[in-house]
Amino acid sequence: MAEALSDIAYRHITKKLVGGELAAGQKLSEQTIAAECGISRTPVREAVRRLTEEGVLYQIPSSGTYVARPDRRQVIDAFEVRMALESFAMERAVRTLTKENRAELRKACETMHATAVGLRERRRPLLDGRPLVAFLTADLSFHLLLLKAAGNHLAIKIVTNAYQRNHFFGHYSHKRDLHHVAWAWRQHAEIERAVRRGDPRAAARWMHAHIAWSLADALTAFDAATAAAARSGRAPSDPVHDALSQLTARFA
Repeated sequence: MAEALSDIAYRHITKKLVGGELAAGQKLSEQTIAAECGISRTPVREAVRRLTEEGVLYQIPSSGTYVARPDRRQVIDAFEVRMALESFAMERAVRTLTKENRAELRKACETMHATAVGLRERRRPLLDGRPLVAFLTADLSFHLLLLKAAGNHLAIKIVTNAYQRNHFFGHYSHKRDLHHVAWAWRQHAEIERAVRRGDPRAAARWMHAHIAWSLADALTAFDAATAAAARSGRAPSDPVHDALSQLTARFA
């Protein structure tokens, strides 16, 4: 089935938000978005309406549409949605994962581990560039594989939206040092082990703990970035471009 034009516009705007091409407070041009997508402004308006309802954009009468500034409550809301849905999905996912799915989960964990080892061996303070994209792609792939196995397509849409909101409203400011990367890998590895053992309760427990830890870490980074942006007068930038948006499109 052909993708709706409004969905194309929605994904395009989301990609620009996640990639840092549209910064907080920046005015959005519907005409520019329409031209970039090769469509009319009508489906773009529909996409803008959806993103406005989601709190990502806001409109000022007689002025236009703008990118919302990061809000701490939205970071919390997005993580709590993930915590509830992903923990709940574990029981069904553990029962229905195929051999190929399990291999993909393991591969995602191995990519995250290799990234952590590479960061330590290079003695770099922070993960950035291609290794950062590889790490985040493996991370999101891991979560979406489990949700897909659970068979709830609405949950996939909600979680991918929440993940992107985490990234735009908080995770983009994360400073991923070795401690952060190693802990994230370890938590994914524990989830993968529980899945391999066929233990949905342990998988759900580790998933809940992982997302709760991620929320606390994201809020620390968010608060630091917000304070720094207030001092400099600029919004923090995002080093990750369209890799996450491309991955979420595969699971849509």
